[in-house]
Amino acid sequence: MASLVGACTDEVHSDPEAHSPEPDVTEAGGSGAANGNPEDPGPPLGNEQIQQPGKRVTIDRCHGSACDSITLPEQPALAFLEEMGDGWQRLMEADWALAAGTEGYRCMTLTVPRDVRVIAFSPQSPRGTHHATFGIYSQPQGPDQVVACGVGSGGERKLHGSGAGSEAMTLPEGVAMVLRAGEQIHMNLHLFNPTDAVLSGRSGMWIKTAMEEHVEHEAEAVLAGPLQLAVPPGRSTQTGGCTIRSDATLYGLGPHMHQLGVHMRVTVVRAHGEQSSIELYDGSYDFERQVFHRISPMPLSAGDRVMVECTYENTTGRTVSWGDSSLDEMCFASMGLFPAADYGRLPCFD
Repeated sequence: MASLVGACTDEVHSDPEAHSPEPDVTEAGGSGAANGNPEDPGPPLGNEQIQQPGKRVTIDRCHGSACDSITLPEQPALAFLEEMGDGWQRLMEADWALAAGTEGYRCMTLTVPRDVRVIAFSPQSPRGTHHATFGIYSQPQGPDQVVACGVGSGGERKLHGSGAGSEAMTLPEGVAMVLRAGEQIHMNLHLFNPTDAVLSGRSGMWIKTAMEEHVEHEAEAVLAGPLQLAVPPGRSTQTGGCTIRSDATLYGLGPHMHQLGVHMRVTVVRAHGEQSSIELYDGSYDFERQVFHRISPMPLSAGDRVMVECTYENTTGRTVSWGDSSLDEMCFASMGLFPAADYGRLPCFD
């Protein structure tokens, strides 16, 4: 059971059937971001193969013209903010199909036609959805479309993200994330199919919205954690930190690792030495049950340092590096903060 400071009842659960690949591998390939540099996607990639017990998983991540050969399902015409029931509205969704034994990425862009204040998110993550990230550009970067792509965290600032099996989360009362008319949302969808059959689905995000007069604070999502990892065989703990830029209120935390992660601890070290450290979260981790935990709002001051400790059980017999694949590893705590301080699209790390 996770230990949380001032825990609230709002948390994200997952479907245990949503994603169940084997963690054991004997070899992993990749370049650019897959090897720890998210700014450098590397050269155009053809298909890569990763050995799993009894099978090989082909990674079809691509860049530029290398993506043109990947066939996508025809996309339906979906109305902006269509009512989906129980107050939910569809923000964006993309149809996809992934061949047996493959891993790949799909990107969708959507230009916002009017101002929207988002107070709740509900990821639509059918089986095969490893994660989805949502970023915002102040101006459109191209046409609204769905394309095959490579790993990325497009946008000048983050909107939201979801992991395997994530479900709905609600922001605190009076707090919203704001989408402005003319901005373009970029969804980067990571798909993983280790099965022997084609997987298909429709992944994306539903939201709930509020009127301007009901919103007092604008929030943002910030990833805290290291951008380099070397996870040796056996049990080990990796750490990273994020220094808070300006006074803010933390309202929630969501652990994110991959298949070797077993435990996460998040603490804050105060800049002015009021207390050596304050524990924010301490709990086991399950790749198939990635949970965003709402906590009682906690004030953070500029200079406070959020520390993230990730523990792994590496049964592969090799050292596993930081990377976007389900067969690589990560160590991030997703933080919900307000007011927004323009942390940008990249993770916060010291």
